[in-house]
Amino acid sequence: MGYTVALAYPSEERVALSSLAYFIITGMLEEMGLGVRRYYLENREIKISERYRGSPKSNTAILVSLPYELMYGDMVRMLDLMGIPVFRSSRGDQDPIIIAGGPSVTANPLPVFDIVDAILIGEFEPIAESLDYALSKPTRASRLRALSEIEGFLVPGYTEGLVRRVYVEDLDNVWYPIRQEMPENIEPVWGRAFLLETTRGCARGCRFCMEGFILKPRRDKSFPKLKELLDEGVAVNRVSKVSFYSLIFFDNPAADKILEYSVSKGLEVSVPSLRVETLNPKRAELIAMGKQRTITIAPETGSCVVAKAILKPIGKIRTLEAVHYALEAGIRNIKLYLMTGFPGETWDDVRDTIDLSIDIAKTVRSRGGVVKATLNPLMPKPSTPLQWLGLEGASEVESKLEYISRELRKNNIEVSTFNIDWAILEVAIARGGIETGRVIVEWARRGGGFKSFMKSAETIGVDISLNLRTWSIDYTPPWHEYIEHPYDSIRDLRREYELYSSIMASRGRNIRLNIPGCVE
Repeated sequence: MGYTVALAYPSEERVALSSLAYFIITGMLEEMGLGVRRYYLENREIKISERYRGSPKSNTAILVSLPYELMYGDMVRMLDLMGIPVFRSSRGDQDPIIIAGGPSVTANPLPVFDIVDAILIGEFEPIAESLDYALSKPTRASRLRALSEIEGFLVPGYTEGLVRRVYVEDLDNVWYPIRQEMPENIEPVWGRAFLLETTRGCARGCRFCMEGFILKPRRDKSFPKLKELLDEGVAVNRVSKVSFYSLIFFDNPAADKILEYSVSKGLEVSVPSLRVETLNPKRAELIAMGKQRTITIAPETGSCVVAKAILKPIGKIRTLEAVHYALEAGIRNIKLYLMTGFPGETWDDVRDTIDLSIDIAKTVRSRGGVVKATLNPLMPKPSTPLQWLGLEGASEVESKLEYISRELRKNNIEVSTFNIDWAILEVAIARGGIETGRVIVEWARRGGGFKSFMKSAETIGVDISLNLRTWSIDYTPPWHEYIEHPYDSIRDLRREYELYSSIMASRGRNIRLNIPGCVE
């Protein structure tokens, strides 16, 4: 083919090796006959995979994977270390084309608009062959023009009109990375296992969940396909564990069969965070038979009002039932995902979350188990119904985080809390426009950190407080002027936001949404 591409992952190699997207991108490119180099960022230095040596500037293109907004600064550090001009406008004909992709830029590409040359809005598989065609063009300008003609690509200076998100329609008939090579000296975050995607997307519609909205519609792999991939993947990678990859595992009709089949083969299993209402005694037993010792559940809140507003109608009764099923199956470790800081949330709602957690802890401890909790503030994300919400009351949110953490620790629950300063930065970047890119570059070069971000914004002359405010429902966030999502128009998102607001304002009295144990 005459050219090479690289994948730059702005984190440690062990983190990259825990990402299915990493294996999909590198695997598909190699299947097409391309030379693919790998670069990582470790201890603020570029790490080049031993098998893929080569100067970063010698690549025709560098694909940057950006799962999270806080990685944008690390991307800038990588470009600086590679000797590649950070701003798109400063690159010349001999510089690689920088292409960004991932959930965060699919939801809002604007903070990296002036940094990268092209942005993929959506999933990689539909554009892989077209990408090869575009990059084989003879000049940088012709490559960029060819990229702009591919559905799903936003190419600043070339793209005209809205870019529509692209996605795989049939998971059974799409290329899958059977070979998932892991160096012997590196331990992936989730351990050595074959990553098996069962479902992509989610149909539940939790109003705060960015992945749930930008990955619509939900698509499932069939049992025959899952069985085929599992058998081949375990053999090829010589592992004895399968890690299932999905937002909502048991919504796939084939989930029970593939879980039972995995256990019958003597494999260890890792099932991702569960919706509590999908767990039953048989499923808990199968998970335990697969030697999984911890079940992760995400009630988010103990408040009936907040649960209705965010469209996660679980409640205490269902949650405690799921915990009981796990304990009966012999699983003694429970991990909770909790949230606070929802606009309209009262201190009574906060105490409901504490009460739920304590009840779970008492139940688990009575069977000799341990409860851990991860506590996050609400961080409103673009392309979701809550994108109009801000993070203005940071001091009150911080007080709630501290209060919940203190009360849970009093009850022997181990708590990890997302730092409010980092939450402010994440929201400021996530809801940012094109001007945020200049702040990100300055921030990265100042070394990172909360104070340096705020100082960078002041130096550049960008009012970050605008990104932290609650916006009027009539306001159109700037990313909607560049991208569109096939299953959620801005009109749909506005309607869902108005439902959230009215439920919180009425304390749930204006909606009939049954949650066992909640007074209607």
